[in-house]
Amino acid sequence: MNNDYTLEEFVTSQSYISRRDLLAYLKSGLVSVNGQCVSNLKIKVNAKNDTIVVNGDLVQYQFSYVYYKFFKPKGVLSTMEDPKGRRCIGDFIRQLGMPIFPVGRLDKDTTGLMILTNDGDFSHKLMHPSFKCNKVYHVTLNKRVSKSTIERLNRGFFLEDGPVKFTRLSVLSEREFMLSISEGRNRLIRRTFEHFGYFVDQLKRLQIGNLDLKGMDVGDFSPLTKQEIRLLLSSLNIIR
Repeated sequence: MNNDYTLEEFVTSQSYISRRDLLAYLKSGLVSVNGQCVSNLKIKVNAKNDTIVVNGDLVQYQFSYVYYKFFKPKGVLSTMEDPKGRRCIGDFIRQLGMPIFPVGRLDKDTTGLMILTNDGDFSHKLMHPSFKCNKVYHVTLNKRVSKSTIERLNRGFFLEDGPVKFTRLSVLSEREFMLSISEGRNRLIRRTFEHFGYFVDQLKRLQIGNLDLKGMDVGDFSPLTKQEIRLLLSSLNIIR
């Protein structure tokens, strides 16, 4: 196994320190490598040979990269903490006892598949629009959808933040759709149907790339298999 990481990769994968907090500690002179104060996220460190201290705490190598699927329940925020005390994904993650974080977000009322990991490079690439990772959703609307709206959805259309084109749209019933999209813009599906005069009653993410919810119940965690990890990393051009 390669024991060389960037400082950012090592600290965020081996502790509960977020990238944002690490940046703040770097600016305050509270990060050292082998006794020397450092200020660069991208310097190389060795997991076994270097001594990394952040804000007075020694960060030691404990975990290899881990990857989990999570079936997010409705009403749960996709954040690690919430200042108002609302249920959030961090409440579930702490049960695992690992410094992992969610890749991307689902809004509070959306259920379904999320990926949790301590792999920052993987997380960044999965979220980056250039890699076009396909995601599949089941959508239930508040009323019957007209044929003209379905035609416009299939052709593509514009919202205030740019063009939208689903990679696949399947009509399941007068109010239900299965759709695929490779973008990750905020509330894109809900905003799409609001644009055409509809309200999304239920929204569930079924699939991310080659991963799905088969065999999972709401609130479940499931570690990715070696095959799932290999396929997902390969799709993002990550070689390990």
